[in-house]
Amino acid sequence: MEGTEHQQVNSTVERALILLELVSEKGEGVALAELVKEVGLPKTTIYRLLETLKSRNYVQFDPSTDKYSIGLKTLEIGVFGLHKMQIVEVASRHLRELSEITGETSFFAAYHSGETVYLYKIEGSRSISIRAELGMRRPVHCTAVGKAILSTYSREEVNRIIQEKGMARYTPNTIVDLEQLHEELRNIRKAGYAMDREEIEAGLTCYAVPIYNYTGRSVGTISLGGPASRMVENKNELTRELMEAGLRISRRLGFVPRIGSKL
Repeated sequence: MEGTEHQQVNSTVERALILLELVSEKGEGVALAELVKEVGLPKTTIYRLLETLKSRNYVQFDPSTDKYSIGLKTLEIGVFGLHKMQIVEVASRHLRELSEITGETSFFAAYHSGETVYLYKIEGSRSISIRAELGMRRPVHCTAVGKAILSTYSREEVNRIIQEKGMARYTPNTIVDLEQLHEELRNIRKAGYAMDREEIEAGLTCYAVPIYNYTGRSVGTISLGGPASRMVENKNELTRELMEAGLRISRRLGFVPRIGSKL
């Protein structure tokens, strides 16, 4: 292949990947005009690349909104890759045991660009329908998994994330005040777990704990979710089992808890 032709192919691939990354960052989809504005390429070029990605199911187009979003093929590749990662392999076995013991649905989620992304899910025998599927993004300020992750960050980093993402209200219980959120994070650090008190969905309560690796850095979070009344009634048992599972996963990843810590 000649040099100029090789460069042209590389340029096309790079452009397609940039578009794919931009589409993935827009949870509710993105219009062609917005992509043209962000990328700075001709509309015809971007449209041609999107059509190619759409033909291979890497993106999908919703004619009712005129927006593009991530397609099934992208999610399939992502989930396949994640299953190959050590952290998911380690967490999956413990999450299965956790759901078997508690009967509730368990999750593994990670932080990405100011949001949490659900990467693994196991339904328990008592599970109900929870609107959290693989690849779904959720805000950090009103979910147990999000607050568990925020509790491992500095005040400055939390402020930066909230300034960028905001604090939208989803239910009457949603925390929408920054100082109240910081107080919540202090309580999470003391207790060792985070709680979502019907803050993103009425009737749903979740508990979550951070997962740490050998460097002591948080690399994700695991959670249990279910009907609010049942979760509150069994709070002590559920949080105990969750914290123990979180510690086992973290230790498998090489984490050594500090003396006197909650882990």
